[in-house]
Amino acid sequence: MREFAFALAAVMFVAPIAGAEEPLVFHRAQFDDATVVSLGLVSNRTTERPGYDYDVVISLWQTDARGGAIYSDPGKHRALVKCGDPAKVSVRGVDYTVPTSGAGGEDWKTDLWRAVCETPVS
Repeated sequence: MREFAFALAAVMFVAPIAGAEEPLVFHRAQFDDATVVSLGLVSNRTTERPGYDYDVVISLWQTDARGGAIYSDPGKHRALVKCGDPAKVSVRGVDYTVPTSGAGGEDWKTDLWRAVCETPVS
């Protein structure tokens, strides 16, 4: 009985943490072979880096047509985001200008900027 209570307590302690780490998917790309690559926002915090508003961490994973996992990148990729004019995303020291108007969905940097900078309207 003691082992069961310990196991239950361990699961209750770890479950909220695991749920909290679920990334917000901000971009998906589907390829002709039904492979889907998803990018997720793992963390998003304000930054003190001059010229940027947010320091974010991105994850990447690949699934097949049925949603089965094929690959999950173990790395976490950092980017910086500037919401104001000129809007930009910086990856590994390279700045990419982001168009703030338009539909989005084709470029992951634009989708990342929207996920971080645009306030959802309910």
